[in-house]
Amino acid sequence: MGRIALIAVLALCLTPQDIKWKASWAEAQKDAKASKKLAILIFVNNGLKDSVKFEAETLPTASVVSALQAHVCAKIDPDVKDEDNALWQKLGQARPPMTYVFDPEGKLLTTVSALKADYYAGAIASAGPAYFNKIAPAREALARDPNQPDKLVMLGEAYEKLNNPEESSASYTKAIDHLVKKGDKAGALKIIENQLKSYYDMKWYVPARSSCMKVAELDPADSGKLGAQAAWIIGMADCKEAKWQNAITGMRAACDRFKDAPNMDQMLFTLGSAYMYARDNANAIAIYEEIVKKYPNSETRNIAQIQIDKLRK
Repeated sequence: MGRIALIAVLALCLTPQDIKWKASWAEAQKDAKASKKLAILIFVNNGLKDSVKFEAETLPTASVVSALQAHVCAKIDPDVKDEDNALWQKLGQARPPMTYVFDPEGKLLTTVSALKADYYAGAIASAGPAYFNKIAPAREALARDPNQPDKLVMLGEAYEKLNNPEESSASYTKAIDHLVKKGDKAGALKIIENQLKSYYDMKWYVPARSSCMKVAELDPADSGKLGAQAAWIIGMADCKEAKWQNAITGMRAACDRFKDAPNMDQMLFTLGSAYMYARDNANAIAIYEEIVKKYPNSETRNIAQIQIDKLRK
């Protein structure tokens, strides 16, 4: 048997027992700090169907085992010990199975709720590079000199990879504020532009709100042409939070101001949706009909027609 074939066979034979589970979370944290590795905390519960399936099917997968072996791991049932239950409650009582990833110093980096092996293994595998290649170097640089917007952007990008919108948006906000204080509005707007592109792809509308609001403040004349995109994302954020009247007011003003914006069909659709969920069907239909008439070749047009038909029924 060739070397590559042997490695493949060995990988298929891996089981959860190949992961050196720590007896307690305290032990895992201690070992992670001493070895400068990430600490993985997994909550499971034998009384829950998803948790049983996760332990039986996801954890034994070779790619998952390989990803977890790079870190210090603890697997805990919060119903067994009081201190474990207290830890579970402290972390928000997310229904098991749930995985938390911490840096060597015990700071939470991200959570993983995926159950399918491919997604789970990918999330765990990406945590190491995000921390050791970006977060740790950026933190060290900022500890020496906190006035480094590029390092804050590095943190923002790393936390994007970790699917941690709170830390990501906070890092971007600090970077933007640093540049604004320096008088570098163009630099701040460039960061916002790049941030909004990635946040849009990830549908992080609410975390993007603060940066979107900065656009109008930094570029009131909209010379950089970010105004329409920023206004639309704010509208989407309002809809995400079911703030229908805020969305209507904001999107109506944005549609009036940015009449020639390339995303006008999307802005109108968000306005129509806000009217619909606010139970103002007449205005919703009127907006959707405007989309059908003005943007006949857009994907938005087809969805708008579907909404019109539903509302008329």
